[in-house]
Amino acid sequence: MNDKTHARHQRIWSFLRHTLAWIFKRVYAYKCEIAPKIEGPCLILSNHTTELDPVLVALSFPRQMYFVASEHVFRKGWASRLLFWAFQPIAKIKGSSDALTVLKTIRTLKEGKNVCIFAEGNRTFDGRSVYVPHATGKLAKTSGATLITYRLEGGYLTNPRWGFGIRRGRCFGHIVNIYPPEVIKRMTADQVNDIIKNDIHEDAYDRQQAQRIAYKGKNRALGIECAFCVCPRCYKLGTISSSGNNVFCTSCGNNSLFDEYGYFNPAFGVNNTKEWEDLQENCLKKLTEERLNNASTGSDSTPFFTDNDVSFKTVDSEHNEKNIGNGKMSLYADRFVFEPKEDELGKEVQPIVLYIKDIPDMSVYSRNGFVFTDVAGVHYEIKPCLKKSPLNVRKYISIWKRLRDKMVEGEAKPTAE
Repeated sequence: MNDKTHARHQRIWSFLRHTLAWIFKRVYAYKCEIAPKIEGPCLILSNHTTELDPVLVALSFPRQMYFVASEHVFRKGWASRLLFWAFQPIAKIKGSSDALTVLKTIRTLKEGKNVCIFAEGNRTFDGRSVYVPHATGKLAKTSGATLITYRLEGGYLTNPRWGFGIRRGRCFGHIVNIYPPEVIKRMTADQVNDIIKNDIHEDAYDRQQAQRIAYKGKNRALGIECAFCVCPRCYKLGTISSSGNNVFCTSCGNNSLFDEYGYFNPAFGVNNTKEWEDLQENCLKKLTEERLNNASTGSDSTPFFTDNDVSFKTVDSEHNEKNIGNGKMSLYADRFVFEPKEDELGKEVQPIVLYIKDIPDMSVYSRNGFVFTDVAGVHYEIKPCLKKSPLNVRKYISIWKRLRDKMVEGEAKPTAE
């Protein structure tokens, strides 16, 4: 990056902070602390709670920074071109271990520029901070930059990942700690990772227990089935639906209001989304074990899940898309299958089969985008054909992780002589 380009990014940063800050603070009911002046490059690591977290974090930093952003934002036509011209984010392909992203990040820091990464790589679906990859601590050490940990509070109930729209309550952003390079140098990568996890950890419901805040808005429950597919009363899968502020099970009639404090009122078999997440994971764990037991006896050839009306595409390293078509996807004990519809001439199209052992990583982007990369490096993306579809892709990833772990365990066991 040349000096002229960097100077443009700095001017745009300063202009937008001074002209648009009040809009985002008002819309999100957001307040933040301003960062002190720090010499040298800084690596800012934050938790991830809302769609516009880059804007919220930026409001604390007068000095311009570069963000690591999900690859899909580079495929929005003219909007992506404008974004790159103004901010030049660093692309990260979700559903893959992207070494190029790490190299670009370190190069940017070595040039004396600031970089911000949302360390979890994903927004929370239940209100609790999610997993911070082990490599994050190693990146912080290798960079040689000052490490700044930053925490956003109240973001989950302001803008739930599974939901639609913004609820006005309380949202706050602040620096947790500043670690100079010499401090980071004396620590191991594991120790650095631990301080990152502790500093940016956020639990929306622990915070609500300490101080109840109302988050007012319409359609508070709408879209919740994109995150949760198991009824907490009858334990059936795929029977959850939502309308306005209400969530219900189409099988047993279980229903409740998702209130302004983020709780189910009356209780829905669970009191909040954090409890629902734990219950759902336990149910999916049991389902996996049952199916694997059946598969071992050769009596289970049915899929865990099948969903229709999804679009399937591949994406290359230059952000070019290749549409495979629309159809249905299914997950079996050993493979993932996409079955396209007939082509325009009525010719049958062969299904795409990807074996679990050949898919090293999977992830969700946005509400229900589904991305993964195979061992050959091909990047796949699946989305519902309808923009506001209640498709739940999280169940696929939960089962895939358990299947993959079982395979890894099996490979690690010594063979009998």
